[in-house]
Amino acid sequence: MKIGCISWSHRKGFQEGKMDVFTWMEHCKKDCGLDGVELWNNHFDSLDQIYLKKIRQKAEELSLSIYSVATKCIFGDFSEEEIRCAKQVMRDWLEAADQLDAPVMRISVAGKELHDPIHQEQVFTSLAEVVREGIYPKIQVGIENQEPGVVQNIADVKKMTEITGGCIKLILDNGSFLQKDDSYEFMKQTLPEAAVVHTKFFRIRADGSDEMLDYEKIRDILEASDYDGYLSIEYDSQEPAARDVPKIATYLKKLFARGQTFPDSEVSLAGGKEPVCVKHTKCGTPGRE
Repeated sequence: MKIGCISWSHRKGFQEGKMDVFTWMEHCKKDCGLDGVELWNNHFDSLDQIYLKKIRQKAEELSLSIYSVATKCIFGDFSEEEIRCAKQVMRDWLEAADQLDAPVMRISVAGKELHDPIHQEQVFTSLAEVVREGIYPKIQVGIENQEPGVVQNIADVKKMTEITGGCIKLILDNGSFLQKDDSYEFMKQTLPEAAVVHTKFFRIRADGSDEMLDYEKIRDILEASDYDGYLSIEYDSQEPAARDVPKIATYLKKLFARGQTFPDSEVSLAGGKEPVCVKHTKCGTPGRE
């Protein structure tokens, strides 16, 4: 298994102007020792090809894989125009993911009454239609489970797989449950559909482990399933991510190496500019989580 991080974890550092995409990638490699990165749409300055090429070149320079691009499709009240716009947003970000050579695109879905069966089917069908256009066959598209959200439980994942024929995968968020203990059975049942696993951390101990989720149990579930994709660190805390994500990364490496020793991570931040939220050029949809 490889370990990465979604840039949402460092959202505060971006907001405060301490990081941009480039300095964040340096932090991920030099301070955290990660294998790859997942880029959140709000942290892009634009979708200009020259800018995307610079991001890809920086990742190559650092020997980091861009394993996922994370964006959001907003269905609103599910009018025909809002559905059309959500599908176009998806196409635009698929093009960006292709430019970055990212094999996965994570979609977070927003809209009214998302768990309504009719709205669920509209989301699954709409996104599958874009995938089936076949323009980017090498990119796996996945919906992230979120409670509340369009995909909340095991039954929702089965429904998504049935309606889409498996062309829409799951971005498995192991901490997106109101009752955190629901995470373990969800993982056992849905890992075969997962393109990426978001490993959520809320309150970490000194060794980088989490107080709310049992990562030894999570390790055993992942190993029993033969999951070999990325573990994407998602730090859901107001504590400094630049200080804590290196601890989390070291903890996960030790956990999955079963005792192999690693040097402690040291944090050093490079200055960055104020990030600009990407605005969708055709539909005016602002970048959101």
